[in-house]
Amino acid sequence: MNQVKPKPAASRSSVAAKRAPSSAVRSRLKLVELLLEVSRQMAAYDSLDDVLRALVEMTTTALGAERGTLFLNDEQTNELYSRVAQGNIKREIRLLNTSGIAGYVFTSGESVLIADPYSDPRFNRSVDEQTGFVTRNILCAPIRTVKGEIIGVAQTLNKVTGVFSKHDLTVLEAMTTQGTLALQSAVFIERMHAVRKQEM
Repeated sequence: MNQVKPKPAASRSSVAAKRAPSSAVRSRLKLVELLLEVSRQMAAYDSLDDVLRALVEMTTTALGAERGTLFLNDEQTNELYSRVAQGNIKREIRLLNTSGIAGYVFTSGESVLIADPYSDPRFNRSVDEQTGFVTRNILCAPIRTVKGEIIGVAQTLNKVTGVFSKHDLTVLEAMTTQGTLALQSAVFIERMHAVRKQEM
C-alpha cells in the first residue's frame, strides 16, 4: 500500500504573511479611516470659516505639507478667494479664476501635481512675492459638488519630507470630496444670514 505523506506544517511566518494585509490594502484602510475622520470633524462645524480652517488643517497634516489654502469661486466677480490660508497671510487672497495654478485647475477641472512651480508658465508668483514664502511644489485639486459643479480648489504646498506623489494627490482629492457637503452647507447658511441682514 502506498502511504500518503502528510503535508509539512506551514511555518508561523508564512501563516502570518497570509493573514497580514498587503500594503495596498493597508493604504486603502488608512484612507478610509482618514475620510471618516474628515466627516466626523466637518459635522462639528456650521460656520464657513470653521469648515474651511478644519479642512485646510486636515489636508496639510495628512499630506505632511508646510501650508494649505482653500479657494472658493466668487460668481459675481469671477475671482477665487481664500479666507483661510496658513502662514503669515492675514488678509483674504483674491485672484481671477483663470489665473495661476488654482485658476487652471478651476477652469479645466483637472487635478495637478507640480514638482517645480517656478518653471511652470501657469504659476502666479505674486503671492510668493508679497509674502516672502517660496513655493517648492504644489498639489491642487478641484472642489466638486455632488452634481459635479466646481465651486473652488484645494491647494497644498511644499511637502516637508521628499516630494508629493500621485498617491498624495489621490488623498487630497478624496479628502476634498469628503468635505464638500459640509462646505456647501456652510456656504448656504452664510448666504442665508447675509440675505436676512439685507432684509432687516
